[in-house]
Amino acid sequence: MSTFALDTTETTDTDDAQNGAKDALPDLYPPCPSDAPPAETSSAYKARVVLVLASLLLFVVFYVGLLFAAGYLVYLTLFEMSWFRSKAMVLNIGAIAGAVMLFLFLLKGLFHRRGFSSEGLIEVTEAEQPKLFAFLRQLCRDAGSPMPGKVYLSHEVNAAVSYPSSLLSLVWPIRKNLVIGLGLVAALDLSELKAVLAHEFGHFSQSSMKLGQYVYIANGVVGDMVFGRDAWDRALNTWKGADIRLSFPAWILSGVVWGLRKLLELAFRGIYLAKLALGRQMEFNADLYAVRLAGSDAIVSGLWKAERAALAYRDAIGGLASVAEHGKFSEDVFDHVERSMSRLDTHLGKNPEVKERFAPLLAKYERGPRLHFTTPMEKVSALWESHPANHEREANAKRTYVAAVSDERPAWSLFVKRKGLRKRLSRMAYEAVGLRPTTILPAAKIAELIEEESGEMHQPDHYHGLYESRIVNPGDIDKLSAELDEQIASGTIDRAALREKAAAFTGKALAKKMAKLMELQDQMSLIEALQDGAKLKSKTVPFRGSDRTRNEILDCAREVAPELKAARERVKKADPAFFRYYYALSADIPAAREELWQRYTFLRDVQGLIMLLMRSERPLEAVVDKLRSNVELSSHDVVQMREILSEARESLVEVVRKSVEIAPPKLALLDSETRLDRFILPETIVDPLEPEVITGPWIGTCVTQFNKALRRLRKLHFKNLGALLALGERLDPTLFPKAEPPPADPEP
Repeated sequence: MSTFALDTTETTDTDDAQNGAKDALPDLYPPCPSDAPPAETSSAYKARVVLVLASLLLFVVFYVGLLFAAGYLVYLTLFEMSWFRSKAMVLNIGAIAGAVMLFLFLLKGLFHRRGFSSEGLIEVTEAEQPKLFAFLRQLCRDAGSPMPGKVYLSHEVNAAVSYPSSLLSLVWPIRKNLVIGLGLVAALDLSELKAVLAHEFGHFSQSSMKLGQYVYIANGVVGDMVFGRDAWDRALNTWKGADIRLSFPAWILSGVVWGLRKLLELAFRGIYLAKLALGRQMEFNADLYAVRLAGSDAIVSGLWKAERAALAYRDAIGGLASVAEHGKFSEDVFDHVERSMSRLDTHLGKNPEVKERFAPLLAKYERGPRLHFTTPMEKVSALWESHPANHEREANAKRTYVAAVSDERPAWSLFVKRKGLRKRLSRMAYEAVGLRPTTILPAAKIAELIEEESGEMHQPDHYHGLYESRIVNPGDIDKLSAELDEQIASGTIDRAALREKAAAFTGKALAKKMAKLMELQDQMSLIEALQDGAKLKSKTVPFRGSDRTRNEILDCAREVAPELKAARERVKKADPAFFRYYYALSADIPAAREELWQRYTFLRDVQGLIMLLMRSERPLEAVVDKLRSNVELSSHDVVQMREILSEARESLVEVVRKSVEIAPPKLALLDSETRLDRFILPETIVDPLEPEVITGPWIGTCVTQFNKALRRLRKLHFKNLGALLALGERLDPTLFPKAEPPPADPEP
């Protein structure tokens, strides 16, 4: 993997003026291929356009019919029904109110506006970034596309076309905006950035973009009525809460609206599927614009690098967020993305399964007509999930291979005052994940802190996953330590025997135990999946040494379950064996004995807090999933939800209360004076639920606090566990055999 040395020094205003004086900046604009074919629309593209038009037409007829019928119902209730007769006054007023409410329900979607939000973006102008705009102008001329209305920069690994949408935008031309992610810029060279932006300008030039805009607005209209809940719904609920003599029309209207929402949901899904089909063809067509302007390799290489950059970005943000929990923030997030990219091959190549899954990203991209991406990459794409898979896009881009000269200078060359941009967007990257930077440090210092913390949590390979996904239980350490102290005092302690018991969980013996455990866990996972209704890929699959059918695999549960239980019990014996041995070894080393005791005590206490929260973890996740699904909630659902939310909050209260008395041992980035309760949850716990009231903000705060506390407790657990393992290995450096280096890959 090749990396670019990025110049992040500031440029003066004079430099900018001089740069702006250069018009087209041909030295920074890669030449277009001389023999590229035009980007023509395919028959599949045209067919999808017809499909979307038909679905839109059917929806318009259906929707206008509903709207007309509701309007006519309002007319009937107002002018054809006499409400002067006192006996029928309540009934007639209710009918009028219900008809008007139904009409407003159907009408309100038309006035919904989905404006373009520039939150998390920085708008740049030609005066600020003359090189970039000169590049864009030349690219627009070559693409036959209008210039973007505005150009924004983001911190993400992405590039996109964005625009506001409303009914007005269907009849009044609105210039589209271009968003360029600096996370993407950091990964690409000039040719690749040209190809990616040419793809976006291909969208600018597509007449079907207007059709897509109609679909987008139609989906917005339907989506708001089907899934949205607003003042109209609150008014209906208020009406339903009145005396039944006044509210019975509201209950009737509620049933009618429920039926309408189900019908409109079907229309929504139909239009959406048609739009997806057209969207795929639009992406293929936009890629052909990129091929025409930058050649076949640039767009495919850009996809390859963008995927790698997305993985590196997530890795970098994870490390930065972990250190940010201790109040330390980096001035340059992109520096960490570049560091992650430089070690991506090593990081992904460690695990054989991961290495196989990401094989197209780990293999170096070679220019030429030969395809790089393969079908298994279908579900791996981290970017643009609505787009076709990378192997399909590459096949489309290389169907007629177009060679082009590659300009490998970094895409950062187009930007001036890069250091300032990186700082501003770094702050926005933190804010995007809910963090507010306070103590900002140089990127190199933050990288050291990340390395220190991750090193503390690292469990060496020679443990073979012994401490993953399970509670560490050495037993009653007070009782065990008393027994050992008595043996040490009487001189009857047998350290050799204790070492032998601990050594049974090291080296090849441990590898064998863990391999068997993982094999049985995989077998049980398949059995449980089949019990839940999953299907096999074929009639029979290899299972426990032979090809078996679904029913034969299910019958094996009687064998697998007890074997798995026994394997887990064997592995658990490692915990008291290591505690006994390390405690005996530390008898003559006071500092080691004290640290060992502190860490085992903290391990026990923190695991207790984690288990306390874990009782509510899955029920709380189920509540969040149900709320996100936008399904109608029954009264039973609401009662059950209140119970789960209240229990989760009470668990959180208990965890914070208990943590006050727990003193953490020395851990990286954790000050000795830090109170555990204030680290677990710095803010005040959300107030208890009010009777009969559950609000969205309360649920959001409760879930956020619960997840934050659980995440930080788990982090402390792994930090302390890593330090505990390191202490044990310092006490006996020879206990764990040194792992043999893996065999070198054969020469190709």
